[in-house]
Amino acid sequence: MKKIVLLFAAVLFVAGTIMAQSEQNKSSVTISEGSDNNDVTVTQDLDGDDLNVSDVDILDHSDDNDVYINQDGEDMRSDVSITDHSDGNEVGVDQYGEGQDSDVDIDNGSDDNLVGVLQVGEDNESDVSIANGSDENMVYLEQYGEDNNSDVDIANGSGNNYVGTGQYGEDNESDVSILNGSDGNAVLTLQYGDDNESSVDIYNDSNGNEVVTVQDGDDNDSDVEIGNESNGNYVETYQEDYNHESDVLIYQHSDGNVIMVGQEGNYSTSDVEVSYGSDGNFIDVDQKK
Repeated sequence: MKKIVLLFAAVLFVAGTIMAQSEQNKSSVTISEGSDNNDVTVTQDLDGDDLNVSDVDILDHSDDNDVYINQDGEDMRSDVSITDHSDGNEVGVDQYGEGQDSDVDIDNGSDDNLVGVLQVGEDNESDVSIANGSDENMVYLEQYGEDNNSDVDIANGSGNNYVGTGQYGEDNESDVSILNGSDGNAVLTLQYGDDNESSVDIYNDSNGNEVVTVQDGDDNDSDVEIGNESNGNYVETYQEDYNHESDVLIYQHSDGNVIMVGQEGNYSTSDVEVSYGSDGNFIDVDQKK
């Protein structure tokens, strides 16, 4: 699983159009009307707490574009939107400093896009949304520092997407939601440090998804919910060191799911609940020190 980290290092360094501003930066780039094979680089570098804002929109059947965003300073914001059947685009976002915010939206039947987000600092927020029949996209998120938050939503019939998140530090939180008939997605969440929280929700007729959560440190918490006729999902949670807590809930006619919980260390707690006519599920809990 450590290979995920190496993938970030290689993700998307694009040479192209460069826009660099000096203060109170705001950059807007729009690629639309079937525009293909464009290269865009946005660089924003400031001292102090001035606001940097970068907006990139890829719209209207625009394919195979490369976008690289680099922001260094405080209170930075990056928004990337890929929508309207725009396929095969590559987006890289690097943010260094404090108070960073990255939003990536893949929507309206946009497939085979690759997104890599790296945040280094404190109080970071990374949000990714894949929705409305957007399939086979790949998203990698890495956060280094404290008080980081990662939120990934796969919804509205979006299938076969891959999401990998890595958080390294303390007081980190990761939230993943797979909902509304989204099938065959794979999610890997890595958290290294203390006082981390991971939450994964699979619901609304979402089938055949795979979710793996790895937490290494003390005082970690993992929550997984499978509900509303979601079948054949695979969930694995592995926690190492002390004071772990793992909660898994399967409900509302969800069948044939596999739950694997491994806890290594002292003072571990695992709770699994199966209810509301859910059949043929397999649960394995392994606790050791």
